[in-house]
Amino acid sequence: MATKTKQMLDELRKLDETQLKTREAELRRSIYDLRVQRVNGGLKDTSLFRKNRKEIARIRTLVHQRSVQGPAS
Repeated sequence: MATKTKQMLDELRKLDETQLKTREAELRRSIYDLRVQRVNGGLKDTSLFRKNRKEIARIRTLVHQRSVQGPAS
């Protein structure tokens, strides 16, 4: 059975480039909202920062890999 990370990566690979860019923008907005919550004292789960940053890195890696491979894949 695949781990959660591999499942997430498989789901991201199914998305096209515009969907990946949209997901990245959503995650960046989420990080901003988490920062606001932290300042206001309402943030309970600080691990969300790291999880969101890692997912952004996965998305950017996929986009870069696709740009290097070209439109063939």
